[in-house]
Amino acid sequence: MHIEMKKIVLLFFVAVMFAVQSCGIYGKYKSETVSADTISVPAYTDVFTDPQLCGLIAVALHNNYDLKIAHEHVVQAEAQLLGTKLAYIPSVYAAPGVSYQSAGAAGQLNFSFAQASWEIDIFGRLTNRKRIANALKSEMLDYEQAARTELVAAVAQLYYMRDMLNSQMKVIDLAIDTRRKSVETMRALKEAGSSDEAAVSQFEASYYAARAQKKDIELAMVQTDNALRKLLCCDSVELQFNGIAADIGSLGVESVNLQSLRHRPDVRAMERELEQAFYGVNLARANCCPSITISGNAGMILSGGFVFEAVGSLLQPIFNSGRNIVEVRVSKSKLEESKYAYANALMKAGLEVNDAIAARRKYQQKVAEYDSEVTALQRAFDATQTKMDLGVGTYLEVLIAQNNLLDSQIEQIRNIYNCRLANVNLYHAIGGGR
Repeated sequence: MHIEMKKIVLLFFVAVMFAVQSCGIYGKYKSETVSADTISVPAYTDVFTDPQLCGLIAVALHNNYDLKIAHEHVVQAEAQLLGTKLAYIPSVYAAPGVSYQSAGAAGQLNFSFAQASWEIDIFGRLTNRKRIANALKSEMLDYEQAARTELVAAVAQLYYMRDMLNSQMKVIDLAIDTRRKSVETMRALKEAGSSDEAAVSQFEASYYAARAQKKDIELAMVQTDNALRKLLCCDSVELQFNGIAADIGSLGVESVNLQSLRHRPDVRAMERELEQAFYGVNLARANCCPSITISGNAGMILSGGFVFEAVGSLLQPIFNSGRNIVEVRVSKSKLEESKYAYANALMKAGLEVNDAIAARRKYQQKVAEYDSEVTALQRAFDATQTKMDLGVGTYLEVLIAQNNLLDSQIEQIRNIYNCRLANVNLYHAIGGGR
């Protein structure tokens, strides 16, 4: 009879372990990432070669509060992971107490000083909680890297914008000076009887329009400096520019395999959410299984000697208002939601890379076109100015040539900025340095 009972118990445990394995409680997540050539992205110091820009990026990486917050999220996730690992160890509590037991005519005084409990992880609750915490830590590390890449790109974008505004300011200052001289010339011609008030007024209006345009550039400079100070988390930013450079830099990336974008930090973070959702389903299923806990007390008898007590308990949920069933269904739905979110993030990453590559290519092609346009308009302005000085041209021709030249110079500088911005966006889109 005793042997038969052992066989029954052994068969019971075999059946339990088979049921545990078949219901997917211990199933491991299989990464969505497939083998693909990764994009070689150099460090930001190799992509952005301007020493002043690299210095600003270094300050931002050291001071930025958003990046520090992202790092603290990593610290918190590490603490949660440590907690799930320590859950495998029995819990021990100091529990001083006194009890009295009467036994016939004599009584017995007992002292207790410690309690302990230990959950046996047969059905994978602790294991799945640990795996969820581990995926969360990886997700926070990915988000920290994504925040770092975004910060580098944001600083570079504002720096190039400030350089663009500085170059535009030089052009507008030159235009203001030229138009002021034109106004003085037209007034002198009016006094000599070679011009009229309409011509003087037209040149004055053009002069004041250029001064108003300068105010817009000054406001944009202030706003850009404030945005830089916010990213750098410092009170002041002193920048020195010697004129916008024609060299816009290049990452040398002309096409990207969609699979390689799975290594982008924000895409990896979305996959870590998918992994957490996978283990969330396992945990919900495990919560429908029994929980086995061993608890014990330790103490001593006043008359001498130690007393130990250990009790094993099994708690099988039968009906708890349907919470476990709801939890399983919700966790499955969240898993499907995470799959869609991951696929959407991957598609978005691919579109961002394609947009950045296309924009960089087109803006680079426009650089030479704008150079030729500015050169041609400069010749046109010089020619109309000469014609008016010789008395064979009109002031309207000069005004039109002036305005066309100024607009083309401003657009030329903006196009160089757009080239740089497309390069920054490409650096950000492929995930930045790893």
